[in-house]
Amino acid sequence: MRSMTGFGSIEVATQHARIRIEVSSVNKRGLEVVVFTPGDLARLERQIREDVADAVARGKVTVALHLEAGANRQARSLDLSKASAYAVQLKSAGKKLGVQGGPSWSDLLGLPGVVVSSGPMVVPADDRKILAGIRSAVRKMVESREREGVRMVAGLRIHLQKMDGIRKKMEKAAGEMRKKQGQRICARIQELAGEAGVVLEPERVVREVATAADRGDVTEELGRIRAHLMEAVGLASTRAPGGRTLEFLIQELQREVNTVGSKSGDLGLTRLAIGFKSELEKLREQAANLE
Repeated sequence: MRSMTGFGSIEVATQHARIRIEVSSVNKRGLEVVVFTPGDLARLERQIREDVADAVARGKVTVALHLEAGANRQARSLDLSKASAYAVQLKSAGKKLGVQGGPSWSDLLGLPGVVVSSGPMVVPADDRKILAGIRSAVRKMVESREREGVRMVAGLRIHLQKMDGIRKKMEKAAGEMRKKQGQRICARIQELAGEAGVVLEPERVVREVATAADRGDVTEELGRIRAHLMEAVGLASTRAPGGRTLEFLIQELQREVNTVGSKSGDLGLTRLAIGFKSELEKLREQAANLE
């Protein structure tokens, strides 16, 4: 199982540009892919989304491409209209401030937009190389999710072991509760029958005791808890995405332990159910970040 938190980056060089690619992911219930590309590379967005969807099943994944001109890019031109507008503004400001003379060319060349690139920094012929770099960054992000997942699964196993230990104690407590409950109910029935002057047949007493005891029996609930815990342990041993399945199992475990707590007529069993729910909540917090 993998975490939904990860990061990967790589730099790709083309003939006229450098592209820094960063892929990050955080937890989210489903899959959401957010892509940031400069205008020249917007044509790749659809393919980027497909590549991410092939690599991960859950999480919010952000793919950002940062484009910079390469060292060998020499094609430049002057935007004379913009330079002229700057010159007029600077001369006007100089008069108001009492500054003699106008701006020099060196002043104008350093202003934004005066020197511009004469053509695109990336062309369709670069797309294959850029997409290969994106897939490499996605792989690095997935690898970091896997490393984090290993750490998280170790924590999951600890919680599952504690919960199974509590389950065993609950089974023992439930058995003792049934025995005490049967004795208590039997004594009470006989006491009431004696007060009313009624003689009960032993078979009827046994039947009434069994019926009353069944209402507080949690054997089935504890059996389902055991089965759900075994399935969760199995999930923790696989590499396939299992976060959603684990969340479903946690919901079922919550339902069963709530029933145990509500049916329990024993303080010790109730306390064990509360301890189980405490560990279950810790498990839920970790499962929310698993793919």
